[in-house]
Amino acid sequence: MKAHISILLALALLIGAGQAGASFWFKVVDISPSPIIVSPGGSANFTVLVKGLGSERAYVELVFKNKTEGLDFYCPKMIKNVYPAGVSDYSCSVQAASDMAAGNYSFVVDVAAKGAPSGKMTGYIVVPGASGAEAAEEMEETSANAGSEPSTGKAVVESSENGTEGSSSEAATEQPQAPEKPKETPSSGALAAILGLMLASGIITSGRKNS
Repeated sequence: MKAHISILLALALLIGAGQAGASFWFKVVDISPSPIIVSPGGSANFTVLVKGLGSERAYVELVFKNKTEGLDFYCPKMIKNVYPAGVSDYSCSVQAASDMAAGNYSFVVDVAAKGAPSGKMTGYIVVPGASGAEAAEEMEETSANAGSEPSTGKAVVESSENGTEGSSSEAATEQPQAPEKPKETPSSGALAAILGLMLASGIITSGRKNS
């Protein structure tokens, strides 16, 4: 009887020693993207990576802590089997309330596994405001209009008008002027008549002198 008791005690000690040598240690090593951007009333997806740092595998559950009211977290598969030196990815999403105030928020993701210590990590969320979105839209519209003015804006009309005026003035400047009309000269018939009159007046004058 004593021999049986001794054997049982030895087995218990061996099992206890084996359990003491086993280590369960898991840690959240990444939350991406960072920061997570979610609009009021919208949702955004993100990924959590958990790494096994101990010597034993275990089923590890994600635990979200320090959550801000208005932000709800959801993971289709919250528990996964994580192996030593292995990395498991958890696909999750966050939903923001429609009246969520714009600002920067944070949350904590921790691990829950039998015999494992905490392995938490902080994640960050940005909720853009409506005013910021409107300002961004106005900036985009201004940039778009500024980019389109050279092809369809007022500047083109003015440049085209200036170009028209310049071309017309240049055309007027470059256009050869019509040659000036030569001064009218007496025709040959008129010249003959004038010569005849001059000769006749000379003959008459000479005749008067002789008389």
